[in-house]
Amino acid sequence: MIERSQVGYLLMNPPLTDPTAPYHSISYLVAATAAAGFTGYQCADVNIAMLNHMSQPLQVAALLDSADRTRARLEAAHTLSRGEQITYRSALKGVGLEPDSVTRAIAVLRHPPSFYRYDTYRQAAMVLKRWVDLFCVDSLPGAFDGFSLNPNGPINLGSVDDVTDAVVLDRLTAPFASYFDLPFADLLARRPWSLVGVSINYVSQLPFGIQMCRRIRELCPDVVLVVGGTEVSDDLKYLRNPRDIWRLFSECDAVVVGEGESALVHILEGVRQRSTEPVRWPGVLTRGDVGLSFPSVKYEDVAGLPTPRYDVWNWEEYWSPEPVVYYSPTRGCYWNKCTFCDYGLNTDGPTSPSRERSPDQVVADLRQTARIARTVYFAVDAMSPAYIRRLSQHLAEADLGIHWAAELRLERAFPKQHLGSVLHAAGCRAISFGYESGSQRVLDLIRKGVDLSRVPAILEELASAGIGAQMMGFIGFRTESQEEALATYELLRAHRHLWTLAGIGDFVLTKGSEVAKQPQEFGIRQLVTCAGDDIVRSLLWVDAAGHLNGPGSQRTEAIDQVAGDLRRFHDDRPFVGGIDSTHSLLYFARHGPCLVPTQNAHDGEDALVATQSYETPFGDVEDFVSVRDVEDVHVSFRLRGQAAGHRELTAWFGDAGERPHPSDTMGSIELEIYPSGDFLPADCREPSAAYAALKRLLVTGSGMV
Repeated sequence: MIERSQVGYLLMNPPLTDPTAPYHSISYLVAATAAAGFTGYQCADVNIAMLNHMSQPLQVAALLDSADRTRARLEAAHTLSRGEQITYRSALKGVGLEPDSVTRAIAVLRHPPSFYRYDTYRQAAMVLKRWVDLFCVDSLPGAFDGFSLNPNGPINLGSVDDVTDAVVLDRLTAPFASYFDLPFADLLARRPWSLVGVSINYVSQLPFGIQMCRRIRELCPDVVLVVGGTEVSDDLKYLRNPRDIWRLFSECDAVVVGEGESALVHILEGVRQRSTEPVRWPGVLTRGDVGLSFPSVKYEDVAGLPTPRYDVWNWEEYWSPEPVVYYSPTRGCYWNKCTFCDYGLNTDGPTSPSRERSPDQVVADLRQTARIARTVYFAVDAMSPAYIRRLSQHLAEADLGIHWAAELRLERAFPKQHLGSVLHAAGCRAISFGYESGSQRVLDLIRKGVDLSRVPAILEELASAGIGAQMMGFIGFRTESQEEALATYELLRAHRHLWTLAGIGDFVLTKGSEVAKQPQEFGIRQLVTCAGDDIVRSLLWVDAAGHLNGPGSQRTEAIDQVAGDLRRFHDDRPFVGGIDSTHSLLYFARHGPCLVPTQNAHDGEDALVATQSYETPFGDVEDFVSVRDVEDVHVSFRLRGQAAGHRELTAWFGDAGERPHPSDTMGSIELEIYPSGDFLPADCREPSAAYAALKRLLVTGSGMV
């Protein structure tokens, strides 16, 4: 039997996700396995490695050449299908970019003076967003939404058939073939691995993770292949048939669900002993587990875990001027009462049970972390007021020189105990709040435990202390009226001076929530699942009036107008303007609640890419089908109780729709393609103030609304 230190294992973070910092799961896993003596590890962030590879001028030149050829081919076509129209829109994003544009943009994000000069920063963000959109030219139409997969794109991410179809996966990942054929293959050949683990934490990583598992099995046929992560846990939780977990991960030997530190240690021990028996441990599924309904899970003793290992990453690879780490002083939610919540592998509550690491342990952990990073995001569900006060006092006394942010509840203790100054002294620079609704009746239905009348005082307390507030909510909760939905926005409007960022989504009903378990109490006549969804991530419902509802049912033009009026930044994650994005946190730490000083918004810096003129034969190019139209297709299917999958969407993409024949349009026109990648007809002389403001935005690249 070999020593534990001789077991070689490789842990991987797959694409496609945030390029600014690594997810923290592998840092926690490796800390636990190394502490148990398994020190023969290597960690690979395949996401950032792939993106850095694809950003090199040679790769960008090939992508731009493909976009040029695609435009020429489509411009010579007799007519364009819907899918070709979307692809043409994507191909236009390459006009004006150069092979070194992407590396120059990344250099801006890594260089502190350029990063904190917001106009220059925004130019870099626009180049990178255009670049990612260009990948759609060689992939499926509209597949990518920033550094993520489009959840309402060309495949149904809840269909096992779609996300495991070899032809679909090959097409989806085709733009990245040069990385997987060479650097990824070289990584697997670097040494004879005993175990390879893939940590999938977001749904946008799922197809890439499955594709990686297939490639790993092909190149390392004898390796023990393990998959885990929060997305994998959700997959098992929401699968109609739990046995389909082995259809998703057909190449894997084991699947870890729930928290994975102890589970991975026990799997590695089985590998060391060369055991052929299935690993029997809570949260570990092996091929012998074919009749499972729902596995037992192990909630780790948070106080007993070793300090996470952030030194396993090469921080210079990431697209930030300095590292930002994710750290979890607690797990679970101390409140654990919200009727909409259904988070993690919860068994008897909305989320997992609350567990805390002592403030002394947290200080010790962060003392080590401070050698790597000065900015920390507390990745937690919710910390109790008593705990956050104790922790803040310890952090202030330790004076570690770090800044941090977290998601907290809107507790009345903030103004009552003057917590703002306590938090700021401890290094807190931003807090995100799930305030959920601007209606007290709806909040009471949610069992949020928040008194709306106290919210202004809480926000005042934080603002006076110099802490930025990020507000999160949703509309469409059961029985909510249009007036109550608008009140959620009106709360933001009335206190606009007290918050910095806000995001209002749509209510998503999931099967583990209290609403789904007690539907009659919330005016639901019937719960409905969409045919075609094998992974049922959301439910539809029939209300008391007999109407079928789902996410977005409550949205109206009036609500969309109010939402647009309240928007402050055009960029979202992973850029400045995204709630809790690493770049936003760095800007909060530098500039405070204003996030971007007014004088920093327009310095007149030269653009990384200039406005370009482009002649197109399509006089109606502004009316081409867009990804928003694809989203509408998904919604229309779901509101009929059917999920649109790759087959249905391929048929829709292949149709020409209602667009007039090119020969019937006005003929060729000249477009102005702006640094953002958006375009307008060059001869458009609409004198309205709205048009002038839009054109200024597109030309200057200001991300501030």
